[in-house]
Amino acid sequence: MVRVVETPSDPARVETIVGPPKEGTTRFSIPVRLARIGYALLSSVFVACVMLQVFFAGMGAFGADWSWHLGFVHLFTPLPLLMIPMAFVGRLPWGLRLLPFGLVVLVGVQYAFANSTVPTAALHPLNALLIFWLSLLAARRAWEGVIHS
Repeated sequence: MVRVVETPSDPARVETIVGPPKEGTTRFSIPVRLARIGYALLSSVFVACVMLQVFFAGMGAFGADWSWHLGFVHLFTPLPLLMIPMAFVGRLPWGLRLLPFGLVVLVGVQYAFANSTVPTAALHPLNALLIFWLSLLAARRAWEGVIHS
């Protein structure tokens, strides 16, 4: 790439050859950066919602009304679906592009476990741990990508 530069000692124009950016200094466009930030925010909100959902389950298990646990889930389960396009617009690594798909599948399996009988229903809290772990992994990696972009 050629860039035109004027020097203080010689006002005449000088052409300088500029090489490609150094490794690790790639700058992304504003839409890509915004998509990366959006993905990181959504994944973080999803983690917080999973934690709150577990809290509501604990309340129900110890005598409170189960309606909080049953109703709140419908508010945050669409978040991984919103993360999918942001992952592609943000040009995130393939691992982060596929994680929301995995979360969508695990949430679907979670509904199946909740509506099954014992012993299959006992997999419901174990699957919740897996959802929490994957969502935490997605959030951590997404924020690393935001910081290093």
